[in-house]
Amino acid sequence: MTAFSRPSVLQKTASITLSKPVQVTLYMLLSTLVIWTFFFSTYPAAHNTTHSARHHTLGVACH
Repeated sequence: MTAFSRPSVLQKTASITLSKPVQVTLYMLLSTLVIWTFFFSTYPAAHNTTHSARHHTLGVACH
């Protein structure tokens, strides 16, 4: 048996998917998607909740 063993494909995949840059990127994409969904949603509950914030922060006219 050799002193050096090759990492398995599962270990390589885990190290790539759990790396900090990947985590930060996924977090930012998810956050952006959530914010975009609420600010530009036509669903009445989401629209009414973010109505004033939408007009004051983005200057978006919705009607």
